[in-house]
Amino acid sequence: MPVNVAVVGPTGAGKTTLFRALTGGRGADGVGMVDVPDGRLTRLAEAVKPAKTTPAQVRVEDTPPGSRAQRVAFARQADVLVKVARGFGPDPEPAAELEEFALDLVLADLASVEKRLEVVGKEARAGKKDAAAETEVMEVAKRHLDAGQQLRTLTLEPDQRAILLGIFPVTLKPAVYVANVAEELLPAGGDPATRVGKLAAAEGAPSIALSARLEAELAELDPAEQAEMRVGYGIDESGLGRIARAVWEVGGLITYFTAGEPEVRAWPCERDAPAPIAASKIHTDFEKHFIRAEVTSVDELVAAGSMDALRAAGKLRIEGRDYRVQDGDVIFFRIGR
Repeated sequence: MPVNVAVVGPTGAGKTTLFRALTGGRGADGVGMVDVPDGRLTRLAEAVKPAKTTPAQVRVEDTPPGSRAQRVAFARQADVLVKVARGFGPDPEPAAELEEFALDLVLADLASVEKRLEVVGKEARAGKKDAAAETEVMEVAKRHLDAGQQLRTLTLEPDQRAILLGIFPVTLKPAVYVANVAEELLPAGGDPATRVGKLAAAEGAPSIALSARLEAELAELDPAEQAEMRVGYGIDESGLGRIARAVWEVGGLITYFTAGEPEVRAWPCERDAPAPIAASKIHTDFEKHFIRAEVTSVDELVAAGSMDALRAAGKLRIEGRDYRVQDGDVIFFRIGR
């Protein structure tokens, strides 16, 4: 399953324009798929010359119209939030508007924590196992939220985080900040981007400056025209590509590849996943019937031209069930039946 991304933010920030740019206008009913740019995939395809090349993708969804409660519920369903700030028009206050939006999310999580505290309090009094530990975590979370802070900035042990995930907190979700600025402020984004960058840095989140309107226009051009137009704005790469990669990173994902004449493909995989779990991304049966993984690097495969050539030369690493797949691995999985 692709990582699910929600485009959120204050009213008038340009969320729908950014969504249209991300999806190249191909989204339907506010939902679309976005390719994750990866130069390694291009290199592999040029070397192997497959019949088909398939990039990794993220699923992007635009905020639907509705009440504050509905917008919070929408954000709660995502894996990663792309928070868009208005850095254009009269008197932009991107950081202040984002903080106001974040307060809605904080209050929603606070309500969830308080509700859970009531339940777990009764469980603790009844002597239920682990209720005391959960109560302690919820009380720490409540104090943090009461101070107006998002749970993403709360230092948590893995077991404490697991407890909080049980209430589906929206402020614990990873986020990418986007300063949607006027075109004349490109490439750096000027003061609006600086303000958004400081806010993101305080939360340990990445920030990107772009013009959603310009990116939407560029999405309608062929690659040569896009490159020429970007030069005019001093932009050396797609802002949309930077968003996709940032989402990949904060979502805790890496990319591994499969490469053969039928298809060269990029696969998403959780960071530090063992080989059988990575194999299950291709087909769920692959985890159960996993035998071994034959592994190489992009550079080695590009130099050799094919997995078969590396196999014949004895240059493929043989890895077992405990192998942790690394970003950039090229893998052939041996599966039994």
